[in-house]
Amino acid sequence: MADGAREKKDQPAVERINAALVPESAQALDELQRRTGLKKVDLVNRALMIYEFIDSELRNGKQIVLRDKEGSDQLVKIIF
Repeated sequence: MADGAREKKDQPAVERINAALVPESAQALDELQRRTGLKKVDLVNRALMIYEFIDSELRNGKQIVLRDKEGSDQLVKIIF
């Protein structure tokens, strides 16, 4: 069996954490929950996946660009 496959098999299906949120993060989580109707656990899981994606893309030399309805682009600078 390949090492990667063995590592994946040995990982638990769910990893539980207990995190203390700063007030701004707690407020953002509450606002997202109100706006989306999603559970907090789902929002945190999505946020981590988006964070990993953005970090990976930026490390590979890509940029994050937002485009508004009129087609105007704005470069987004994210400092990690």
